[in-house]
Amino acid sequence: MKTLVYAFLFLVSTIVDASNFKVLQLPKPQNLAEPPHITIALPASYAADTTKTYPVLYLLDGELNGELVDGMLTRLYQSNGANEHIVVGITSRDRLRDFAPTVNKDPRGPVGAGGGGDKFLDFIEKELIPQVNKTYRTNNFNVVAGHSIAGLLVVHSFHSRPKLFQSHLAFSPAVWWGARETSKATKMYVTSKQPIKNYLYMNIGSEGGEMREVYNSLSQAILRNRNLDLELRLNEFNDDSHDFTMAAGLFNALTGLYQYQQQQGM
Repeated sequence: MKTLVYAFLFLVSTIVDASNFKVLQLPKPQNLAEPPHITIALPASYAADTTKTYPVLYLLDGELNGELVDGMLTRLYQSNGANEHIVVGITSRDRLRDFAPTVNKDPRGPVGAGGGGDKFLDFIEKELIPQVNKTYRTNNFNVVAGHSIAGLLVVHSFHSRPKLFQSHLAFSPAVWWGARETSKATKMYVTSKQPIKNYLYMNIGSEGGEMREVYNSLSQAILRNRNLDLELRLNEFNDDSHDFTMAAGLFNALTGLYQYQQQQGM
């Protein structure tokens, strides 16, 4: 698998120009003490087809993973395997503070870290998304994606703000964080029997011990209790480490997203 991942990364680097991402200037955030770094990449057809509107993929850790995601979307679109997307990269200057929704009190981890996840989602919901919609031709279909602690925020958004994003991509989400509040709340959400109209992708790598146990418990709870409105795709990459799970799962995540969008008439 790692050989394929390396080959894919090389392929992406040959088809995507790093200059495709431009810095997006925003006013000083109202809900955050420290502004994140925001970049945006527009689809190839954006300038030529001025009547077309696009879904938007909001990518946490955009500086690290932007070219990977934009490159895969571009390649899939060229093969009729994805819709074109506007990609907005969001890079926090303090990932634990901004992506973890609760404060950690477990002495095995960084005690006192985290707790800013909802403020960060407030910024995305009330400031970033409105600005993107105002400036660019969007179609009100929003996707959020993140890896590890950023994946934890994706899962938190899935249960706490189910209408903010129409699709959620969580790669090795750190659902073991703190007192497992996000995992517990998500289980309560999926067992509530209310309709969940969304697409959720989650995966896990070779992580073991308690990290794997908490993830397995959550993924199985969602699998057993999902309703017909929830499109769910799960992957296990047992031979790949935590750091590779985004690259390993991106193809499946995005092709599943495309199938879901087609079901929605996109």
